[in-house]
Amino acid sequence: MQRKISPVAKQAVEHYIAQSTLLNERCDNSSLIASRQQAQTLLAKQAFPTQRDEDWQYTRLTGFIQNQFEQKPATPLTSEQVRQYMPSFPVTMVVFIDGWFSEMLSDDLENLPRGVVFESFKDALNISGDSNKLFAKESDITKEPFGVLNSLLLADGFYLQLAANAHMDLPLFVLHIQTSDNHLSNVRNFVELGENAELAIVERYVSLETRAKATSCTNVVTQIDMAKHARCKQVVMQEQSDNGFYFNNQFIYQEDSSSYSSFYGSLGCQLSRHQNHIFMNGEHIESQQNSACLGKDKQVVDSRTDTQHNDVWGNSQQLHKYVLTDSAVGVFNGMIRVDQKAQKTDGQMDNKNLLLSEIAKMDTKPQLEIYADDVKCSHGSASGQIDENQIFYLQARGIRRADAIKMITHAFLLEPAELITNDQIRHWVTDRLTVALAGIQQ
Repeated sequence: MQRKISPVAKQAVEHYIAQSTLLNERCDNSSLIASRQQAQTLLAKQAFPTQRDEDWQYTRLTGFIQNQFEQKPATPLTSEQVRQYMPSFPVTMVVFIDGWFSEMLSDDLENLPRGVVFESFKDALNISGDSNKLFAKESDITKEPFGVLNSLLLADGFYLQLAANAHMDLPLFVLHIQTSDNHLSNVRNFVELGENAELAIVERYVSLETRAKATSCTNVVTQIDMAKHARCKQVVMQEQSDNGFYFNNQFIYQEDSSSYSSFYGSLGCQLSRHQNHIFMNGEHIESQQNSACLGKDKQVVDSRTDTQHNDVWGNSQQLHKYVLTDSAVGVFNGMIRVDQKAQKTDGQMDNKNLLLSEIAKMDTKPQLEIYADDVKCSHGSASGQIDENQIFYLQARGIRRADAIKMITHAFLLEPAELITNDQIRHWVTDRLTVALAGIQQ
């Protein structure tokens, strides 16, 4: 049964289905065609969520629906234009322009360490291994509305495979650059880590400097499959145009004794929504999820986690911090689910929010759903303004009030980033956060 939707929303649905149909007409991959067709049926039936939907009651999609973005060819860029977004430390570089993989601007990906395979998602038939496995988790992905949109317009992204015991000598740095107004970058990534494999990956989403005010949209789905004893450390920095839209759904599947840690930094876009879905499907699994979100002007900054403990001796730790100023809105929703089988679970989640203006707003909903009786789980959340006693303490030591506020805010927001274990990546992330904080404290 189709839900009732507004004429504008109906037009948007028809617009994206038409784009998907055009992609299928140019495609000869039966698995990819079937995935898009299934997504077409789902989007036609459920459309886009509204504030009547519980998971979207604080996140309005009006601006996104009204824009009706289009997938366009990538804008040609030079290596000089890309270089300004690269980190100062050594990495293996992968570049996407407007959602399309750029072999010319990326590093040589043919000579990676033994056991490591990188390929573009553009031609699914040529993906290493069994291409059907790329669509095996579609039922999880399409539970999310923007997972449906991602499947609907699936065209490019990357496939990364690390065989058992393989590791990369350098962090993989994946740079996404938006260059065009009214453009939709739709990216699907699949990461497969074999037993005892190890990966450090950094993803950075930016808008070309000359198009800093462009209204564009990035929609990403990343699936990470982790075998026993695999280790993955991930950093995602969202720094796109303040007029843009960003949606990212990540699905992480962990087996026995694997370890996953992530950091998400949100600095740009008028509306951003980043979600981790973690399935801890084995014993002695560890996961760590941390985030630092900065909201200004009328930005809506939405970050969510869904952590499912499905077996014994699981350990999950989370720290999420927001700094909001002007009339920005922050949204946090975190769920820790503990299956009846998942005895000896240790799940901790903490959300702290600093409001720098009288009209900034934070909506937060940390949740626990526990079906086991021998666990140690907790969640907490606190929102408020800077304690005047802290400011007075610094002023009493000769520090001006404005500088005291800057120091307190800086220390507050950078705490989750300090948990990044790689020194070079941590320093790079804290530098990005510091620059962004300076922009709102001038």
